[in-house]
Order: sequence, then structure tokens, then C-alpha cells
Amino acid sequence: MGRYFSGDVALKILSVLVALVLWLYVMNEQNPQVTYVVRDVPVQLKNLDDTSLALKDPSQQYFVNVKVRARRSIITGLKPEDIVAEVNLRGRMEGENMVPVSVSVPPNVELLDFSPKEIVVVLEAVIEEQIPVYVEVKGVPAEGFAAKTPLASPQAVLVRGPRSLVNSSRRAVVEADISDKNNMVIASLPVKVVDAKGNEQKGVTYRPETVEVRIPIVPVATVPVTPNIRGNPEEGYMIKEVRVEPSVVMVTGNVEVLKNINQISTEPINVSGLSQNMSVEAGLQMPRGVQPFDEALSKVRVLVEIERADLKALSFTGDDISFRNLQAGLRVVPEDGEFMLTVRGPNSIIDRVDIDSFKIYADAAGLSEGEYILKIKADVPEPYELISVEPDTVKVTIKRQ
Repeated sequence: MGRYFSGDVALKILSVLVALVLWLYVMNEQNPQVTYVVRDVPVQLKNLDDTSLALKDPSQQYFVNVKVRARRSIITGLKPEDIVAEVNLRGRMEGENMVPVSVSVPPNVELLDFSPKEIVVVLEAVIEEQIPVYVEVKGVPAEGFAAKTPLASPQAVLVRGPRSLVNSSRRAVVEADISDKNNMVIASLPVKVVDAKGNEQKGVTYRPETVEVRIPIVPVATVPVTPNIRGNPEEGYMIKEVRVEPSVVMVTGNVEVLKNINQISTEPINVSGLSQNMSVEAGLQMPRGVQPFDEALSKVRVLVEIERADLKALSFTGDDISFRNLQAGLRVVPEDGEFMLTVRGPNSIIDRVDIDSFKIYADAAGLSEGEYILKIKADVPEPYELISVEPDTVKVTIKRQ
């Protein structure tokens, strides 16, 4: 019985030894130890005092390559995230910091080497600074309306982050859409901090993250400015041209009043006795209930160009006369003869005019067939003045066509 038991135990021990040998054989032949380099293992930054320091470039990432040894079955499933690489930033200061990297690997994996052993981490002081809020208005209001200067509350945000990013932050931008609006726009809008080129600053925080924006949308009309000229220049001189800068203004006010405005006059401008050009600032005479859309625009500049005046006589015949308000089916036959039109104009341009520059006419309203003597009239464009028409009447015969 003892011999049987002893032989049975020996057989069992032998079986275990054979199994172990076979396992070692299989492991070494079928799943051997291999060496492998795991690339781009991310380095974690630990213990940074983010109340006073921050990465100069918050987007900066650090990596190491790690050389390991393990069974092929383990290596096959090994990923960069399975390896821990980190640096300790406790006690570091603003500027460049050369920091050693520590690496740990999973169980059953042997760490052979890694590189780099140190990395340079550039830190900057965390600062705070207030920057103004700027409202970017998008779209166009309803027809007949315009947007006044938008108001943001608060008017500034507090930006916090690395010194260089905060210093390069120029403004906090909010975008407000006023498309087709015809009354006050009030909205709570998100803030975006941008640099001088309009690029969004990603590495900073700010508060508040939203601001209230109010944009007045008011009724408007754009009308020409008419200079209110009083008096006459010195004898022998005349006004060649009057220019207003700006020549049109946008006004706002009561909708019903705006509908009936076709011009805005300046305050009186006296040119009495002048013989040379004049430039003057003149206020605007606003109707009751109307004011300039641009509150800073209270005056316009008026330039009055004055020149010595000359006369010019131009001859014409009855064929140059048009007959207005003639009844249908009738025609006018003027008598033969020559007439003389005398005009006065600035010396520099008087020679440019001819008879075609003026509209010479007689009024035939209410006349039927027969002979008539009609008054000759002329429409004279500025800056010319009509002095005389000689003779100032024409004998005509009105006939059926």
C-alpha cells in the first residue's frame, strides 16, 4: 500500500513537471518576451498652482516615447494611455522650467527606457484685466428705420489667464441681429474675447460670459439740406455756387412729421456786401419733434462761392419759343422777327451759355383760334439771372392743325 502511494505521488509530480516544461516551451515559443517602443505617450502636468500660474501656451502638449518589454500578448494590446507619464510642477516659477519626467507602466510590463527624460514647461503669471465690450450689429432694420448706438451692460468684462494672452486680448465681442426690426432690441448675448486681429482667445476665461444689449431702433428720413441765404453780394458780384457739407442729413422723430419733411434749412447766412468766397458753419433749423439721427451733428458747413458778374446777350427767333398749355388740335404760328435775351452770370462761366441753355416759352392757356400777343418768359437755371427779354412779347396766330 505504501509503495503504491509513493508511486502515485511520484507520477503526479512528474506530470506537473512535464506540464510546466510544456508551458514554458509554449510561452517561449508561441508568446515570447518582446521589446517595443510605445510612442507619443502624453505627459500629464501635475500640481500646477493654477491660481497664480498657467501654461504660456494652453494648447501646448508634451509626449514621451517609452521602451518596454513584455509578452507579445500583452504588448499587442498596449496603448499610450496605458502608460502614465507625468511631471511635478509644484513650486515652479514663471518662465522656462526644466522638469524631470517620471514614467510608470502596467503590471507584467518592464520599463526599459524613455525619452526625453526632461521637458521644458513655460509658465506665465495668471493676471486679470478688464476689457471693453463691443457690440457688432448684424443685419438691416425694417425700411424707414435705423439703429442708434448700441448699449451693453456691463460695458466691460474681466478677463483672466496667462499674462501674454490677457495682454493681447483687445475686446469682448457680442453679435446682435437687428434684421427687419422696427423697435428697441433687448437681448442677453454670449461674449467672445478676441485679439487685435479678431481671432478668438481660447486660453482665457472671463466673466460675465453674457451681457445685456439694448439697441434703439428709430424711424428715420434722409433729406437734403437747403442753405438759407440772405442778402446780396456787393454790386457787380453774384453767387456762383453754394455747397453744403454734408448735403443730406438723416433725421429722426415723430413718424407723421417725418412723412412730410422734404428738406432741412440752415439758419440764415448773410452774404450782404460780400465780394469774395465765404465758408461758415451753420446750424440746422429742425421742425418741432425732429432731431438729427447723429446727435453729434448740430451744424453743417456752407461754402458760398462769389464772383464778379458779367452780362451776355443771346438772340433767338419765334421758332425758339415753346407754347405751353395749348389746347389739343391747335397750333401756334409766331410772327417772324428777332428777339434778345440778356442774362447775368459769374464771369468764369458766362461764356458757356447759349440760347439752348434756357427754356423760352409763352403761355397759351385757354386760347382758341385767332391772333394774340403773348408775354415771353424764360426759365433760367442757377446761377444765372434773367435781366431782360426784348421785345418781351410775341404776336402769334393760333390755327387748327
